[in-house]
Amino acid sequence: MRKVIILVISIFLSFCLVPYSTAEEKSINGKDCVCPPSLGSAPNFNLKNIEGKKVKLSDYRGKGVIIFFWATWCTICQRHIGELNEVYEGLKKEGVELISIAVGDTARKVKRYMRNNPIEFPVLLDTREDVSQSYVVVGVPTFIIVDQAGYIQFQNHFWPRDYQQYLCQIK
Repeated sequence: MRKVIILVISIFLSFCLVPYSTAEEKSINGKDCVCPPSLGSAPNFNLKNIEGKKVKLSDYRGKGVIIFFWATWCTICQRHIGELNEVYEGLKKEGVELISIAVGDTARKVKRYMRNNPIEFPVLLDTREDVSQSYVVVGVPTFIIVDQAGYIQFQNHFWPRDYQQYLCQIK
């Protein structure tokens, strides 16, 4: 019995010590790059922005994208919006796109919210919550980083100040 327990423990530990995944080499716009291990392919979406224009994730192919899922009733989201407004121009200069997706809110409600809480970056509407479900968003705020090749590199409830480490590095 003792040998069986030791065997089970050693097998378990061997799986824990083996790295889950290593950096991947990919090609983006014909250039080779090295990417951190991904959480899988980012599902494409087709949402309307608050002006009614359709926007797809695939419109941003070849660029790093930070997706911010939020809601008008979320006070923590409001703090993050302020932080994101401050870094938005810097992100654009780095070639990183920032888009926000309002979960469950109508355009009217988001526009009313934005009168008192300006948002400098694009706002898309996920009124039926289809996109948030496809990304398995469990609560807001949720940040997702999609690298230039379209792979999810980060998903969590906090703003990743070290976001650059999750984007592919062009060789």
